[in-house]
Amino acid sequence: MKCYCYESNDDFVFCIENAEAEHEDVILHAWFEKADDIYTKKYPMQSGVDDAWYKKNEYKELIKCNFAKLGPSMFSGKFVWKNVMVLLAQKFSENGIEWYVFGSGSEKVMGVDIQPNDIDIIIHTKDFYKVNDLFLDAVVEPFVDNKGTWLVRYFGRLCIDGAIVDIVADEKMNIENHHYDKVVWNGYDVFIEPLKTRYALEQKRGRAERLKAMHEYMDRN
Repeated sequence: MKCYCYESNDDFVFCIENAEAEHEDVILHAWFEKADDIYTKKYPMQSGVDDAWYKKNEYKELIKCNFAKLGPSMFSGKFVWKNVMVLLAQKFSENGIEWYVFGSGSEKVMGVDIQPNDIDIIIHTKDFYKVNDLFLDAVVEPFVDNKGTWLVRYFGRLCIDGAIVDIVADEKMNIENHHYDKVVWNGYDVFIEPLKTRYALEQKRGRAERLKAMHEYMDRN
């Protein structure tokens, strides 16, 4: 697998070539599009955006290097979930980062028997760019302010020990504006998405295996 980035007049483009068929689901799940056996994802380089990441040549070169180096392992879909989560929890705790577990990882924290495809982390808006600075060697997609043009205002992506770690932030998802359940996991206080919220979503998506795993967890508890 070959991973690389290039710049056009309007876009910063991520490319994946020579990917095995078994990796396609992971790549497409990461919002890449396929055409002629090449997967691409584009970030527009528009003027007037406050953070203007694309004007920072050193940052762009860092991302190009990280994506080329870490991409092949990241899209293999093979990682040890607990190891990555422990590392994140430790780093966030040591650096005063306010964070919440979203997506299927919230079930995993509770003990539901599933294997997440990636790790979704919500960061309080005040700490979003701190995470970028804390994990510079792992940034594989830029930390950007979408200015309301996407589902969440802030988005960035890391690759940690082979795992895709999506970092998002939005005022509506800060703990003062959104309900999370608090649990203790491996000695850390962790805020997670409530199980009933996750169940409703997976039911809507028709994911029978995930629903079965949730039922088994509820039966045990």
